[in-house]
Amino acid sequence: VLHTQRTPTVYNYNFGIEYKLPRQVVLSLAYVGSHGLFLPMGSVDINQLSIQTIQKYGASLCVYPSNPACKMVANKWEPILPATNANYGSPTVPLWVALQEFPQFGNGSYGAGNGVLVNGDPIGNSEYNSLQIKLQKRLTHHFTTLDSFTWAKLMTDDGNPPLGFVGSHDGSPQDVKDLQYEHAVSPQDVKYQFTGQVSYDLPMGPGRAVNLHGVSNAFLGDWTVNGIVYLSSGIPIPGPSAGLPNSYFNQRADMTCNPSNGAPHTTTTWFNASCFALPSSPFNPGTAPAYMDHMRTMGARDLDMSLYKSFPMGTGRNLRLDISSYNLTNTAQFGMPNVPSIEAVKTQPSVAASFGQITNTVNSPRQFQFGARFTF
Repeated sequence: VLHTQRTPTVYNYNFGIEYKLPRQVVLSLAYVGSHGLFLPMGSVDINQLSIQTIQKYGASLCVYPSNPACKMVANKWEPILPATNANYGSPTVPLWVALQEFPQFGNGSYGAGNGVLVNGDPIGNSEYNSLQIKLQKRLTHHFTTLDSFTWAKLMTDDGNPPLGFVGSHDGSPQDVKDLQYEHAVSPQDVKYQFTGQVSYDLPMGPGRAVNLHGVSNAFLGDWTVNGIVYLSSGIPIPGPSAGLPNSYFNQRADMTCNPSNGAPHTTTTWFNASCFALPSSPFNPGTAPAYMDHMRTMGARDLDMSLYKSFPMGTGRNLRLDISSYNLTNTAQFGMPNVPSIEAVKTQPSVAASFGQITNTVNSPRQFQFGARFTF
């Protein structure tokens, strides 16, 4: 039982102003921020060696016994090891076993996931800052609108929470005992978002610009049109892993240039793949961030429209007809590009050809919906 776990804590703060303009228009501006402490990670192996320890001992850790530098030490845990442990009954063990925090637990194999697993270990942190603008015109002259814009940034060292509702949660921390290597833009970060909503009673019907009565009004009058447009930037793309065959930790690749510079942003080449390389040593952390702020997926471009009319049918009875369209422009939103390991890119031509390609979409095609509702 771990007795030192902290309670996840989030501090929220905001400051805003609101100003009323002529013609029933209200403008609001606000700064909204938060700071998260002791946020849960998806899964942490507390037996995983730190990068500092790996760099100190290098190949003598004996992760790969064929290496001449491999060092074996006495197995002083042998009396208490269960039979399911790979080192059970052995008089010596590799050096890395002696450097683990709890070598008597786990299955006796090297690497994250083989030792003492803690799900939801509260070791993460986050910072969120945003400017939020809202413009609202209250209903006058059969017209109302509500528009909002958010410019935000969410930073975190916890890119792999237990539940990932938004974003692409890929990979694992390079060093769960030193999360400085993970501090980057969050996989859930959406930098820019705009939502515009409009509702307008069409100027056809009794007492309107086009004054209709009788049969013409029954078919053409008193219709209301609604529109919602949503625009946003994409989510960050994860940094590729190194993928070395002899790996000592979850090493990422080095990033040697800005992969967005000169990138055509097409489905075949979303970013500049030549900006990634293998680290100079299997013991050094890769310089590519966990998630890349300057390399994002395609953002949302969505327009929804609806048209409705109510038909009074006597006291307390009403029939409403609705015609709705979703993604009216039928705009495809491309998904996450392929980001394989750099070792696979260098050794497998088929993988290299797919690096940076997009093979799926993440939104639905144009849809129409027709409905009727009778109330009484």
